[in-house]
Amino acid sequence: MLFEEIASRLVHTASRLVRGRIVNIMDTDGVIVASSDPARVGTIHEGARKVVRTGRPVAIEKDDVLYYPGAREGYNLPVFSEERLIAVVGIYGNPDEVRDSAYILEAYTEQFFRQNALNRQNRIFDGLRASYLRILLNLSEGNDDRLDELAGALDLRISFPVRMIAISICGDLDSLRSQQMLNRAADEILFHKLALPEHDVWAMVDDRLLLLKSGTEEEAGRYLKRLFTCVEEALSGHAQLCAGRLCQTLTEARLSGDEALTLCGTKREGLLDILDPGCGFSYLMRRTAEKEQEFIRGIYMRISERLNEKDLEMMLATAAAYYDAGGSVKAAAEALHIHKNTLQYRMRRLWETLSPLQTGAFEREYLLRLCILYHRQLRPQGL
Repeated sequence: MLFEEIASRLVHTASRLVRGRIVNIMDTDGVIVASSDPARVGTIHEGARKVVRTGRPVAIEKDDVLYYPGAREGYNLPVFSEERLIAVVGIYGNPDEVRDSAYILEAYTEQFFRQNALNRQNRIFDGLRASYLRILLNLSEGNDDRLDELAGALDLRISFPVRMIAISICGDLDSLRSQQMLNRAADEILFHKLALPEHDVWAMVDDRLLLLKSGTEEEAGRYLKRLFTCVEEALSGHAQLCAGRLCQTLTEARLSGDEALTLCGTKREGLLDILDPGCGFSYLMRRTAEKEQEFIRGIYMRISERLNEKDLEMMLATAAAYYDAGGSVKAAAEALHIHKNTLQYRMRRLWETLSPLQTGAFEREYLLRLCILYHRQLRPQGL
């Protein structure tokens, strides 16, 4: 943001702070760059030039206005940032009457510029971290030399092992709202020291909060639970946290990122750790579904040709509930609000449609799960 834009925002707020008095912001050349009296913008303020030369406040009495071309009576103060004069702020009125208000205004102005500088710096570092993760995950062009450059700019010292963690929100939120909530989660993660700037990298990437976390194998499980609790509280529930494997090199970290992002595709709430056998199975299923689409399409078409659209949706939804319940007829029937006999009938009919020949339970589940994933890709609003 340009100096003039920052000054204009400041004047708009500061004028109300001092009960509507005219407020001017001058640059180090003594030019009024923002004012609650728009006609004065762009003019020279000789009082401000004197402030810049001396580094001291300048009070202009009504009788002294002739000695300060372009100025009016009032009180003018230097604004410093890290001991460097960056601007002059002035307030219109009898100097004795507005002096206290001028010092309040000066303190507010310094803080305002400091906060804007901090925000600008934070945006720069946000961009550097996002670039680092994008290059690491092959989402953007770059190489190891570029990663080293970015690590140097961030003063980053990766401590192995590392793992990639992807955090997202389950539910129908627009992109802006999702990013706002994930930024809040990132603030909470930093506040609780669950990410350390000198060792970890985090950034918003494609509506997800990604975190490359350094740590030890012994701490990994406990850390994920603490992190998930923090994220869940920040997001008021509906959180999904997906963790890839622990890695000893950045090359392996790319694989960890691939695992975490693939697990995100399950759309399941909760903590999903690739080291958990159930999550590992989900990961392999999704990877197979991505790589073997033509083969799965053939199986899917065999089922869809024998069922009408309504029955296909109902059957696959039944199978998804059945397998999500670990093969429990009772639990799946309760989840679907149907009788156990109805569920068993649907599953038997689906198995017969899938393969009239004798097929083992594992093979049936494996093929049907792949068909469910394929169906979800075709009809995201289904199941």
